[in-house]
Amino acid sequence: MTMPSTAPSRRRRGLRLSALAAVAAAGALLAGNANSAEAVPPEVISRWDNEIVHSNALSPGFSGFLGTGAYTITAKLYAENTGASEINYLCTIGTGPNSDGDITEVTLAPHSRHGIFLNVVHNYPSTGPLSFACSKPAGAPQVLMKQVKITAVKVNTLDNQPFG
Repeated sequence: MTMPSTAPSRRRRGLRLSALAAVAAAGALLAGNANSAEAVPPEVISRWDNEIVHSNALSPGFSGFLGTGAYTITAKLYAENTGASEINYLCTIGTGPNSDGDITEVTLAPHSRHGIFLNVVHNYPSTGPLSFACSKPAGAPQVLMKQVKITAVKVNTLDNQPFG
């Protein structure tokens, strides 16, 4: 009498690995990375501060430089009005004078907080500036800028077009 083997067959394991490779290849095609030999892993550059006190008209912001290449850049925070009067609050992220950027404007009710999100994509032909700052009217109450995160992801290609 022969007993059936309980060990998985090598052929079946090979088929599963081949199927997994086919799924991974299809995912690469859908993601636009058909030729993975040319794709370069993204570079991620991030800066953060958990609390910035914004007292003057212009906040302490961020300014730095990014190397040559295509980037998607996001900034997020929540702004907390510490005073008893309403504040018109404006935050910007930019990639240089007369270049790509984003603006978010919110009205902060007294003793309230509001999420602020910014996004920009830009192709730097050479090393270039990245800036982020918020502004409020002079004499307005302090704003606490909390959980400030700015992240730039260098990507292989960039397609930035207006809605059709």
